[in-house]
Amino acid sequence: MKRLLLASALVAGLFGSLAANPFPAPSHPFCRTLWLFAMSCTDVSTKLMQQIQAFNPLNPCEECHYVLVSGTNVSVQAYHTSPEGFPAESLSFTLQTTILTGGCRVTAQSVSLSFTSPFDDGLNYCNLFNLLTASDLRNAPGFMEMTSEWACLGYGFATCEV
Repeated sequence: MKRLLLASALVAGLFGSLAANPFPAPSHPFCRTLWLFAMSCTDVSTKLMQQIQAFNPLNPCEECHYVLVSGTNVSVQAYHTSPEGFPAESLSFTLQTTILTGGCRVTAQSVSLSFTSPFDDGLNYCNLFNLLTASDLRNAPGFMEMTSEWACLGYGFATCEV
């Protein structure tokens, strides 16, 4: 019973900010993860936007299926497109400066736009992971990732390749 209460408290605290931005409808596969960095949100958002632009479908690479919709120091919006060039998943990154360390907290989310099974074998997780890895943010100072199967359907099955 104590473990259940502790797990509930951790999940509620970790994803407490989700109240303002609830999970997508269950019929859409989705992934939400939390990233922490010991660097400014300006630097993190710049790296994310540069990587999304580098993975633009106009560039000749296998991973080039990302389209930047908008970007600021506190928010980045993009699409991951199908091989035919149609938006397939919506990506959003919300960046907040942490009070104690001056680092950056990023809530990253990928949501499939089509109505399918809620399980996607980690596709939505890989959309986020591939940007994180290619931009070298996984090696950034203080990087930490927090997610689970509850917040990121298919996370346990993800086999991401960059």
